[in-house]
Formats: sequence, C-alpha cells, structure tokens
Amino acid sequence: MMVRKYDSTRRKKASEETRNAILQAALKLHWEGITEYEPIAREAECSIHTLRKHFPTKEALYHDCTRLFAESLTMPNLDSLSEITSPKDRLENCVSELCRIHEAMFGYAWLGAHARTDSPTLDQEMRSYEGLTDAIVEIIAPDTQRTSLIRGLLDFLTYRALRLSGRLSPEDARKELIKALRPLIVGE
Repeated sequence: MMVRKYDSTRRKKASEETRNAILQAALKLHWEGITEYEPIAREAECSIHTLRKHFPTKEALYHDCTRLFAESLTMPNLDSLSEITSPKDRLENCVSELCRIHEAMFGYAWLGAHARTDSPTLDQEMRSYEGLTDAIVEIIAPDTQRTSLIRGLLDFLTYRALRLSGRLSPEDARKELIKALRPLIVGE
C-alpha cells in the first residue's frame, strides 16, 4: 500500500485566498460604513466562523484593512509642495493633492471619524490623516493668523459636505476650495 504525503500548500493557499477575500469585502463595506461581521462574511462568501478565525476582533480586521488600504495610497510629496514658490501655484497644487487624498479615503475616513473612539488603529490612522492636513495647511499658509479657518476649509468633513450635500464632483469641490482659499492666501 502506498502512503500519500500530506501537502499543506493547497490549504495554505486557500486560507490566504479566503483572508484576502475577507479583507477586500471588509474594505468595500467599510467604505459604506458597514463594520458588522455578518455582512462582511456574506460579501466574502465565507462563514462568520471563518471570518472570526482569521480576524477574532474588529480591531484585528481594522488593522489589516488599514495596512492594505495604506499600501494602495500614494501620499503627497510635502517637500516638493513646499518648494513651489508661487503662492497661487502652491495653493492649487496643495489643494489638488489633499482633495486627491480626501477622495481616495472618502469612505474609510468617514468610518474612522465615527469609530476612532472604539479602535486604536482607526484613531491612529485619523491622527495621521489630520497630521497630513495640518502639514499641507502649514505649506499653504505658513505665516498667517487664519490657520484655523484654512484648516477648517481643508478638513475632510468640509470636502465630504461639498461632495454630498453640495452634490459637487471631486473636480468641482477642488475648484470651490481653491476659490474660497485664494483670497486668504494670495489676496486676490
């Protein structure tokens, strides 16, 4: 009788595929503000038991989703932005870059804003995101007393309101922000 050797590679590969399906489903649903395990398992086409085996806590799921999402995001080059000498060009480039990030993080930032008190991972992600916004405000207007106003205009929630309540496209939201900020920065 021939004994067959056990090969765990297929099992490992299937487990990794399931884990990736869960992460993709979670990212998609987190974008919509859905964090419960049942809809994530349904979207990933796995059982809740399988989901919990891979991610025993929501924090573990948030952690891996945040890592995966961050890998797909190209952050602005702050040094290049700060080297732009024309205040008008610097404003337009900085707002364009920040709006690009706001759009990329649209759903995930909304989740982070709501769930950050329950999740150290999301709280840290939101702190980093706020730090990026603060750094861009500093590049746009390093010597102004209107920093708080400028920061408020460039906040993700302002961008979200323009996109949803104002029903503006990403490009129109960017243009409106530049138009509102130009007199504060350039003096036009």
